[in-house]
Amino acid sequence: MFYFFDRVLHRFPSFVSCCTIDWFTEWPEEALLGVGLGALRDVESELGIEEQTESLVDMFKIIHKSVEKISVRYLNEIRRHNYVTPTSYLELLSMYKMILKEKKTK
Repeated sequence: MFYFFDRVLHRFPSFVSCCTIDWFTEWPEEALLGVGLGALRDVESELGIEEQTESLVDMFKIIHKSVEKISVRYLNEIRRHNYVTPTSYLELLSMYKMILKEKKTK
C-alpha cells in the first residue's frame, strides 16, 4: 500500500503541495484547565495572582472555547477556515504572563 502512494506522489507532486490536511481537533475543557493551571502555577507568586489563578484559567478556557464556536460560525457563513489550535491557547497564556510581567515592572 505504501509503495502505491509513494509512486503516486512521485508522479503527481501537486497532491502534496496543493493539499491541506486538517489535523486540528478541539481540546477538551479538562485539558485546557490542566494546561492553564500548569502554566500559571509556576509564576503565580511572581505575578501576584495566587488567589485568582483558577478563575483566570477558567476565563482563558471560556475565551478559547468561544473562539472555537465563532470559527465554526465563520466557516458556515463565509466559507473560510479559522484554525484554533493548542498552540493558540499556549500563546494566549504566555502573552498574558508576558504582559502582566511588563505591567508589574512599571
